[in-house]
Amino acid sequence: MTLGERLLLALSDHPEDVDRTSNYEKPTTQWNVESALALLEEAFPGFMETAKGKRVLDYGCGDGFQSVALAKAGAAQVLGVEIEENRRAHGAALAAKEGAANVSFAERVSGQFDIVISQNAMEHFIEPAANLREMKEALAPGGRIYMSFGPLWMAPYGHHMHFFTRAPWINLLFSEKTVFRIRSLYRDDGAMSWSPGMNRMTVAMFERLIGEGGLRPLRRRYRTAGGLPVVDGLPFLREFFVNMVDAELAPAEQHR
Repeated sequence: MTLGERLLLALSDHPEDVDRTSNYEKPTTQWNVESALALLEEAFPGFMETAKGKRVLDYGCGDGFQSVALAKAGAAQVLGVEIEENRRAHGAALAAKEGAANVSFAERVSGQFDIVISQNAMEHFIEPAANLREMKEALAPGGRIYMSFGPLWMAPYGHHMHFFTRAPWINLLFSEKTVFRIRSLYRDDGAMSWSPGMNRMTVAMFERLIGEGGLRPLRRRYRTAGGLPVVDGLPFLREFFVNMVDAELAPAEQHR
């Protein structure tokens, strides 16, 4: 091992204490229909009431908990879009179990929606500009996008390697080769790069993408690590401490 690898390993859990897996990680007990909308409601107070009677697109729906929760909370129609087949299958099984007949799952978007939600996905999109464009095109007149995601790339845990280390900023302090060499002790999927799973999303990149995508923020909040004040307004420092982004977006051509 190189010096860097030994140092990172010393900052990590013992490999024998972490389950190695290569494919689909089944949802843990922390995820359930009852709590699936809590983060969106926290980010956008009144969201659940807003969604009632609406056509909702859950873009990057994962295992389907949000989609089913939306249907049960009163949405008129919910489409969960997810590229991973096993996650769509989980969502469909969950919908059947919960008796949510007005929710469906698909690999691609079809139809028009009053609300598009995207939670904990923006930093993972392979082509975020194209994904934003697809979300915008799916909006019916007067529609809104509700997006909440993080941690961002330069935030303390933007590396998304918390499953084996609690050390912050390892993606900035160690080479990609070093990080993935140590990661291989905890995951046997053969990954050797953050791509394509991480797009290195930063605050500046997000702001540029929504502007270039013809979207404007109606509401936007940057949540900093540890709740630090002030730094969210400082262009350089905020990149290292803004942990989460909450944004309600609308097409730029629409008026309030």
